[in-house]
Amino acid sequence: MVLSVYNFDLDSVLKEIENIGAKRVLLQFPEGLKQYAIPIVESLRRSSDAIFFISMDPCYGGCDVALDDGLRLKADLIVHFGHTEFLTDSKPPIPIIYIPVLSNLPLNGLISKLLEKIRGYSKIGLLASVQHVHMLETLQHILEEHGFEVHIGSLCGRVKFRGQILGCDVCSALQVASKVDVFIVLSGGDFHALGVALSTGKPVLVLDPFRNEVRDISKLVKRTLSLRWHYISIAREASVFGILIGIKPGQFKLEAALKAADLIISHGKKYYLFTVRDFSENMLIPFKNVDVFVSAACPRIAIDNAPFHGKPVITLTELFIALSGNLDPTSLRRILYDPY
Repeated sequence: MVLSVYNFDLDSVLKEIENIGAKRVLLQFPEGLKQYAIPIVESLRRSSDAIFFISMDPCYGGCDVALDDGLRLKADLIVHFGHTEFLTDSKPPIPIIYIPVLSNLPLNGLISKLLEKIRGYSKIGLLASVQHVHMLETLQHILEEHGFEVHIGSLCGRVKFRGQILGCDVCSALQVASKVDVFIVLSGGDFHALGVALSTGKPVLVLDPFRNEVRDISKLVKRTLSLRWHYISIAREASVFGILIGIKPGQFKLEAALKAADLIISHGKKYYLFTVRDFSENMLIPFKNVDVFVSAACPRIAIDNAPFHGKPVITLTELFIALSGNLDPTSLRRILYDPY
């Protein structure tokens, strides 16, 4: 399998292995990049005598670093492909190198489709998932040549590049939301774009090089918001809550979970604390006495695949909305951020 679709920057990986004298290296990939793991190991082996381990576990973001696996394997280095730095610990127990894995796919065939879709708009916000951030400046120039006013957010929050967005951090969008009529999100899939739409209330188009299409996600946004408000209404009447505490290094929000517990108690309701590493749809089924679960881990656990969880799962912000009685439609704009 060729690696030409992406730039895995294996020279930087080999340089880091050599610099620290790593003998055991753990490689992590998000789902979409796992198919390249074996060719990457083959390539690295040609230049290094290190032992390479491939993590098969799900990997959902820069927050999801396999530190426990690395410690058990006595790894000297973790190479985390597909994301940028997320963990705030300046001295992790194992050295970590993050490789963004930039896409090599061209945009040429999409420009005419995009110009057709944004007819009627004049002020454009440009955003991208990390694989495509290097294309934003080129896209900006193209749009400006066609008479559009273009805005790209600066560095903020947990992002490393201008205009970059994460599933849980769209500060780049919030910075320029008041200046634009529509956002264009350069990414594969709708995951990142949905976070932008929920947080800004602006129209969002997905510029998808993998499918070679430009998508309007307004119907997805409408369905998502409808379900969020439905779950909030259920939470208002619920008696028993389960609080999900993420155990992964970048999702560990114990203090926020305990504050949520205090809020639940203050309203005369009952709670139970659960720890969770990898969330799956079937894990809620045994806890029949719990009416609503609250994610004190990644907020996207509550939002994505929500109809298939078996029970309502809400974010910390949605818990606050439900129990405070603040049903202002704009209150959901903070859905990706903790209210505590």
